Amino acid sequence: MAIRRHRVVVGLAVLALLAVLVFVPEQASSPTSVATTAIPTSITVPHGVTPPNPTYGHGVAVSGVTCGPGVRQVTWSAYAPPCQPAWSGNNGGATSRGVTGSTITISYRAATTTQLSLLYSLVPPTVIGTNTEEEATMQAYINTFNKSFELYGRKVVLVPFQGKGDFIEEDIGQDQAQAEEDAVTVSQTIKAFADMSLVDSSAVYSTDLAAQHVVTSSLYENALTWYKEYAPWEYTPGPNCTKAAEATAAILGKQLGGLPASDAGTAALRHKTRVYGIIYPQNPESAQCANLDIKDMAKYGQKVVKSVGVEFNLSELVSQADTAVAAMKAAGVTTIIMSSADPITPRFMMTEANRLNYHPEWWFQSYFAGSETNTTSLTDLFPAPQVDHIIGVGMQTRPLGQQEAIKAYDLGNPDPGVKPIPSYSYTYETLLQFFDALQLAGPDLTPKNFEAAMARIPTSAPGGMLGGWSGKDGPFDPSSTYSVVAFKAGATDPLDGKKGAFVSCDGGRVFSYDQDGADVPAHQQLKCSSGRSGSSGSSGTSASGTSSRGQKS
Repeated sequence: MAIRRHRVVVGLAVLALLAVLVFVPEQASSPTSVATTAIPTSITVPHGVTPPNPTYGHGVAVSGVTCGPGVRQVTWSAYAPPCQPAWSGNNGGATSRGVTGSTITISYRAATTTQLSLLYSLVPPTVIGTNTEEEATMQAYINTFNKSFELYGRKVVLVPFQGKGDFIEEDIGQDQAQAEEDAVTVSQTIKAFADMSLVDSSAVYSTDLAAQHVVTSSLYENALTWYKEYAPWEYTPGPNCTKAAEATAAILGKQLGGLPASDAGTAALRHKTRVYGIIYPQNPESAQCANLDIKDMAKYGQKVVKSVGVEFNLSELVSQADTAVAAMKAAGVTTIIMSSADPITPRFMMTEANRLNYHPEWWFQSYFAGSETNTTSLTDLFPAPQVDHIIGVGMQTRPLGQQEAIKAYDLGNPDPGVKPIPSYSYTYETLLQFFDALQLAGPDLTPKNFEAAMARIPTSAPGGMLGGWSGKDGPFDPSSTYSVVAFKAGATDPLDGKKGAFVSCDGGRVFSYDQDGADVPAHQQLKCSSGRSGSSGSSGTSASGTSSRGQKS
């Protein structure tokens, strides 16, 4: 599991750190139960099924938009597919499991009450949200997309169910039988075309869904090889951790490598040349992602001197955090890479760092970045002396009224008094990607046509709140660009007006994943919207990474 972003909250589970330090092993990306298949290059329309109308054709779309050259399906999204005049005709009826002539069924697995109670004892529901809030937020977005996107006579129907599996236990190799049982429920009882369990998913549950031939788009952003192996079933808003490793290495290795750790919290560390360490979740998928980080850093001559694997174990969270942080300090690490980590774990890492009077730079490559949700509330959980030294891949938050995720929510929310879940942008981007592909797949909705449609997601318009999207590099995630952000204690949060907010670095400069670091400047400190007190003048960063997509544990 990894991300982004891009892409990324959020298996908002809390990591408990292993007391044993382990170097990143080479590991298989996944079991071999699901065969690798070739990515389709065309979308078929069987005889008798009415083809979709031409994209950018002349006519009025179901959204009410008048189509034409360059016009998108809706006016409020930078990520909408090309506008198509409203379709009518024969859609082929039941083209796949979970698809009828009038509906497309998707499922949502609600987390177990016991696990949520334990999680809420550590992190308030106001920060991560509840099952009820998630379901309501999903339904509001589905309402909007059903009336705005061309679904060829169908509408998406959400079917929530109470899962038996425990998503945190699944991530430490337990509850595997229950995860499989939940996947069978989705495929055989609900008979869903796709599952959108998001934060209540896990790598185990996700692979079980693939084995049941259920499409799933989750926030667990694994290596590119993993998605290829599980095609055409697995997707993510991205970036997958192969992309995340490229971005991490380009910024930390090429741009900042060999320079003083100017965003650290003490003068001694700020005058020391950067020394890198990695903390990652101890499971095969995340270990592979951390290994990619290490390999990509080496391309720029930068060595990761300490690698620590951590395991989900809520009951031992506090007691086990000290070993990992102490190991980083003992190894002389100035800059800690939080690889594939959720946004909650740093709370406990940073608390221990405070206790040890250790104030490194913190690099977040996932979950905060690219998000424009109220993730600033997450930083309220972090110790103040540490939170102001976080940098990461992400985008600067904009006011709610300027966010397309809020516009889309308001269009589909039947009760103006009900607010979206705090992590709404992760729900939004996942469902937006799904509906993009539904329109692009045409009336003959099958998993193969859906996969081909994912590869046809168009290049997004500039300035979108989720960063750049494009399906041209493959169908598994659309994330195409990244930027660097920092948390600045003195900045005003545009969401709530409080002090402390994410700010753009280097003028909000945008980099492309397909450039593999070639567009990133070499040997140059970050400059992030007016430096904070205590930072070196050459840096000016004020840190707290935000990463979407987010995948994103």
